Amino acid sequence: MWQAWYEYRIDYALFTIVFLVGHAYILSRVRRAMPPASPSPPDSSDASETIGAGLRAKLSFCILLLLLIGGFIAVEVADRIQRSRLRQQVFGIAPTYAAELQQLGHAEINEGTAPDDPNYLQMINAQKRWLSVNPQVSDIYTMRRLADEELADHSRSEDENGHPFKIIVDSETDYSGDGIIEGNRESRTEIGEIFNDSSVEQIEQSFLGATTFANQPSQDRWGIWVSAYAPMFDSDGNVEALVGVDFPAENYVNSIVLARLGSMGVVSMIITLFLGAVASIGMLKAGILAQQRSSAQLEDQRDLATRAASQARQAAVIKNQFLANMSHEIRTPMHGILGTTELMTRSSLDEKQRHYMHMIQTSATGLLTVLNDILDFSKVDSGQMTLESVPFELKDLLSQTMHAVVNLKNEKVDLQFQPPVGVPEVIIGDPTRLRQVLINLVGNALKFTERGRVTVTVENDSQDATILDTSDSKGSRIVFTITDTGIGMTEQQQANIFEAFTQGDSTTTRRFGGTGLGLSISSQLVELMGGLLQVSSVPDEGSSFRFDIPLRTTNGLASYDIEKTQPREASTDSFGHCEQPRELLLVEDGVINRTVAETMLRSRGHHVTSVSNARDAIEQLRLHWFDLVLMDVQMPEIDGLTATQIIRNDLPSPACEVPVVALTAHAMKEDRQRCLDAGMNDCLTKPYPPELLFETIESFEAHGSNDQDDLVCSPRQTIETRSTGVDHASSLPLDRKIILHNVGGDPQVLAMLAQTIADELPPQLEQLRKAIETGKSDQIARAAHTLKGTASAIGATRAREIADRMETISSGETSKEEMSQFIDNEMKALVSAFDLAQTELKNFLRSSSGNDNPGNDTP
Repeated sequence: MWQAWYEYRIDYALFTIVFLVGHAYILSRVRRAMPPASPSPPDSSDASETIGAGLRAKLSFCILLLLLIGGFIAVEVADRIQRSRLRQQVFGIAPTYAAELQQLGHAEINEGTAPDDPNYLQMINAQKRWLSVNPQVSDIYTMRRLADEELADHSRSEDENGHPFKIIVDSETDYSGDGIIEGNRESRTEIGEIFNDSSVEQIEQSFLGATTFANQPSQDRWGIWVSAYAPMFDSDGNVEALVGVDFPAENYVNSIVLARLGSMGVVSMIITLFLGAVASIGMLKAGILAQQRSSAQLEDQRDLATRAASQARQAAVIKNQFLANMSHEIRTPMHGILGTTELMTRSSLDEKQRHYMHMIQTSATGLLTVLNDILDFSKVDSGQMTLESVPFELKDLLSQTMHAVVNLKNEKVDLQFQPPVGVPEVIIGDPTRLRQVLINLVGNALKFTERGRVTVTVENDSQDATILDTSDSKGSRIVFTITDTGIGMTEQQQANIFEAFTQGDSTTTRRFGGTGLGLSISSQLVELMGGLLQVSSVPDEGSSFRFDIPLRTTNGLASYDIEKTQPREASTDSFGHCEQPRELLLVEDGVINRTVAETMLRSRGHHVTSVSNARDAIEQLRLHWFDLVLMDVQMPEIDGLTATQIIRNDLPSPACEVPVVALTAHAMKEDRQRCLDAGMNDCLTKPYPPELLFETIESFEAHGSNDQDDLVCSPRQTIETRSTGVDHASSLPLDRKIILHNVGGDPQVLAMLAQTIADELPPQLEQLRKAIETGKSDQIARAAHTLKGTASAIGATRAREIADRMETISSGETSKEEMSQFIDNEMKALVSAFDLAQTELKNFLRSSSGNDNPGNDTP
């Protein structure tokens, strides 16, 4: 029975089934332990978890199959090793016995040998000795084939199996192990007794001279055995008989079964550990998933809050970007409007025209105020607002505030200002932001008061100290109170009055104007200064706004400079005249703003060369010296910041050291810092007043042309060339008188001529370059002559002179080396001259009448 179990591998088949069933049971337990699916629509995490669970189940099944296959191989190896070990034991015994019996003369023994024959008895004793020495051997005997006549005479019983052989020497054997030889089974077998053996194949191989082992059990009247056979030879070397060595089949089978079971035990331990790991991980995963599902609602709420916070941050970034862009886009045309208005106001106007210009100026200033309020609110709201800490005179600041708002009151309102009581003349703080708060509060009081009075008081209050105090005055604070007899507010309006974009009621904006940001900004600025803005009001009786800030004095400061708070006073008639004119390069892509700036600067007495892009500015700096560059920041292709870096890094001295002042419509503090980081010396924010423009420019020193490098000269100087006696007109890149004469004063013909030049000039320059590369003087002269005619057509006198010199030198008797060096230098000068001429031509075409070119500073 046991042999069938392992021979047909029934044992491992059952082993496999047991573990497959166990694996399925564990997976079912894990699935039952998993929490139920969420009733809400599945999200991507639930879907991925479901997919992951299926993949894990398949993976564990595949690993189990691999373990079972590996276990089967291990069991089979153990089976083969055990069989081999037993076979080796037999192979070591049977040949030894056969050799000894052969020496004892086994070939002489036959059916006629007497039972008491000495040789026979000696062989019987040898077998007994061997059996006593090898207890695992149950029987030793010798056997021969039956002769043909014996085989024919032998009749087998129907129940006998195997092939008949006859036994020659077979001693008595104590199979029972009780020390008593008894019964037909244990007694000595007679010589020649015939028996049947089923191991025919192994026996036949042994008769051919090989030692064989029949590992399949065979049964005879003595029992069930597995046997080994070794041949014995006669004197002629022929196999005359075999020695058979029997092992109990039960021991053999049990040995193999135990080897297989031991291997399966090791495999089962490994698979059991694996299944235990699968169960543990599965149950742990189920527990974690259950915990995740139990906290799913909390996580959802947290995710919603996170997304809301992210959207709020993104909205804040978008808002700040929008405000910065809006500032730039509004300030740029606003600068043109205010600048043009300023120019018109200072010109000869009648009363009606002057009234209209005043209306335009007032409206533009009001729009700029709204824009500044919005930007200030954005800065405070985003935490980018920073305060200065400088000494200033409080009395001057208050006086300036009163002058700034006095125009807001009507005839029926009296503005009363009480001088500061107990407050030092010089205090430390941010005068700009304090003035902004006061103007907002006093301006609001005047705006909402139709009759009565507005009173402003300032006093020192040392009893209302708070932890915000950082002064040297031990808790002293300055209290500002603005009281009016205006329309007043209800308690609900007072509760919301400091919120952004909030006013008393929906009709306030239509009736009084404003954005609703002034009080919100003022409240936040006061908080930044360490104070608190409060309001008390009664409807139809008036309101009182009160705020306090820490009193910080100049005690302990060795020296300080008082911040001047008095605004610049603009002249209503003219811009005045500068003491020392500057050579200025204006880089501005906006035609209106460029024209406004040019007019202001020239009216002031400065010399201006203007270009519309950074490339032309860099080229101008390569050819001429300037006292200062006014550089617009935002321009197409190359912006002002990049252009400044090119000037500082790529241009030779002294061009790389020229002062650069930024002109920008970006009003944020970081925008100014970016300009300074790029190498600019100062920054003006559009719209800037003319006085600030003049003050900034004239703060830089003016340098005369005599101190500059000979290779770099002022655009107003005469350019020294190889030809002498050239007049001033010939040094200009474009002579407008010549070009107007050439086109008969017709702007349309001038435009056509400019387009023709733009199309034809590049090929002509390329032809000259190729001629220079070949070094043929006649081709150079011909190409230079063609370019001279082109320059004459558009009045490019400088380019015409260079082309003329190139034609002359290439046609004359000049050494090849000298001509090559001269031609190379003149080629660069010619290209620059044509570029400047085309730039001036474009500016000339853009001028309104064709008689005034804003791109040239002509006398």
